[in-house]
Amino acid sequence: MWLAKKYLVSVQLLQKTLEINTQSMDQLRQILFHDVPTIRISDCYTAPEMATDLLEHDLSKLGMLFQRGRESFASREEQLHDYLV
Repeated sequence: MWLAKKYLVSVQLLQKTLEINTQSMDQLRQILFHDVPTIRISDCYTAPEMATDLLEHDLSKLGMLFQRGRESFASREEQLHDYLV
């Protein structure tokens, strides 16, 4: 039981670290490369049924997240195409 609790705390710490790192990198990009046009394809899903963590194993939920990721990309595909052409 002790090992499981220690593992869970480690995973929670890793999740927080990755989220903070992602936000920090985006802020740093905005400061250093404010003149470079960029697109961030990463919508937030605040619905409770979309909540997940690094240990998610529900395939239907993961499939739904994957679908939302495709929709997020599709909503910015034309803008991305304009940047690349």
